[in-house]
Amino acid sequence: MRRRMGEFSKSLSDYFAAFDKRLLVISLLLSGYGLLAINTATAAKALHDRYVLVHLLGVVGGLFVVFVLSKFDYTFLGYFSFPIVIICALVLLFTAFFGSTVSGNTGWLNFGPLSLQPSEFAKVAFVLTFSTHLSQVKDRLNRIPTLAFLAVHFAAYFLPVCLQGDFGSALIYCGILGVMLYMAGLKYRYFILAGVIIAAAFPLLWNFVLKDYHKKRILFSLNPELDPLRFGYQPILSKIAIGSGGLTGLGYGEGVQVQNELLPASHTDFIFSVIGEEFGFLGCMIVLGTLMLLVIFLANAARRARDDAGRLICIGLAAMFAVQSFINIGMCIGVSPVIGVTLPFISAGGSSVLASFCAVGLAESVCLKPDLSLRFGSRRRGRL
Repeated sequence: MRRRMGEFSKSLSDYFAAFDKRLLVISLLLSGYGLLAINTATAAKALHDRYVLVHLLGVVGGLFVVFVLSKFDYTFLGYFSFPIVIICALVLLFTAFFGSTVSGNTGWLNFGPLSLQPSEFAKVAFVLTFSTHLSQVKDRLNRIPTLAFLAVHFAAYFLPVCLQGDFGSALIYCGILGVMLYMAGLKYRYFILAGVIIAAAFPLLWNFVLKDYHKKRILFSLNPELDPLRFGYQPILSKIAIGSGGLTGLGYGEGVQVQNELLPASHTDFIFSVIGEEFGFLGCMIVLGTLMLLVIFLANAARRARDDAGRLICIGLAAMFAVQSFINIGMCIGVSPVIGVTLPFISAGGSSVLASFCAVGLAESVCLKPDLSLRFGSRRRGRL
């Protein structure tokens, strides 16, 4: 009995010694900041208690997910890449055709009073499966057949998301793809070729793929004064809110745009504007600095990874958080179209915060290395 207790104690000690506690602390800090922002952003809304409770449950559930995922060997999970890709593609397609539509995006599945956004979780799955795929073909990455199979892999996630009308998530997928291919060693000529193809295809995309709603979002978000009462309304009020906050903000619960419900989606897509108005420039810098630390810690985890798959997982997750944060903050300050992207850990929404913690749990799996993973995972890997 003593021997078993000693082994358990040593195993627990090794687990927490290898666990990257900085990632968890940063995630909790951002979630706490988000809880404060959501509380004040929804203070005047009828569903205030629901928004706060959902975010809080997302954080608690996220912590559980972190510890569960961290104990799984990521290489073991990688063996199931093919079924994961198929399942994600089918769920995303089902959502595109039968999901609920919000602001032109058919991206939600309703389960009674609860709603789920599958594309948020699919981003984390894409990082896992694509990292595994890249690590398996690293020696022949720059061959045309290899790139063709990688393109099919990417399209399995990307096309269903586009069918949903969720072009914000589609851009995040593109950002993750570009960073991971670059870090995997793809030659520059392919990036140049991709840029030329995209530029040549843009007129076709504009005329035949994008809906009028999306075109107006792009045009009037970048020049909102052309349509100040409709598509330019959110960007204009967002910039007013951030600018009125000054250095230290108007005070918690004292924001004019927020408390009078003048700024739509203040608790989700425009949560950064709430922070700017009530916490000021300093509050915005704290959020930016914390998000930068999250990306830096993920990059450090990639540097310490034991293999290519682990390194690419951490790089992909860092790219996911960086691109998503850039687009969201860009929407709020008027340098990016309003395309419905949340701020990681901070914006309201159970799917968003839970998926962010899933990403942290996957990164912790890389930090812990397979020797500290669940034993059935190691045995299964040995048989395979």
